Amino acid sequence: MKAWTLRALLLLLLTGSAWAQTPEAPAPSALRVTYLVYSGRPNPTITITEAKTIRSLQSQLSGALATGAGVRSTELPSALGYNGIRVEAVDPAGTGIEYTVKGRFLRSENRQASAQAKASAVTATASTSASQIEAQLLKLAENRGVLSASALATARKSAGK
Repeated sequence: MKAWTLRALLLLLLTGSAWAQTPEAPAPSALRVTYLVYSGRPNPTITITEAKTIRSLQSQLSGALATGAGVRSTELPSALGYNGIRVEAVDPAGTGIEYTVKGRFLRSENRQASAQAKASAVTATASTSASQIEAQLLKLAENRGVLSASALATARKSAGK
């Protein structure tokens, strides 16, 4: 087993599934979804507060992270233009875990663990489930009218890559 795969599995085991519902760590009451489409100006953001949608998205993200093939986090380089979709808990007492999905890649960063360890706590995977999550979140942006037609077209063009 490659060292980076072992580290990714160890991190997942240590941190648990990102938003696992336990008595100590209830599910967040809201998720912030940010569409990373602009450089130098604010990105469109929506807040999801429907409990059923939150649970579904949490389950999909955790499942894709757990079942995907591990990749280096550098597989998700920043570029000018569309950089994916970020999903994070809104609650101040939230998990500190932030997901970024773009195409078949899913990146999870535990900001609390990174701050405590003074090192990056990042897990990245490649999964067909990630591209399905991205498509659902782009459809949500379209339904809520937060992305222009050209921004949606650009994002969908790069989806699945």
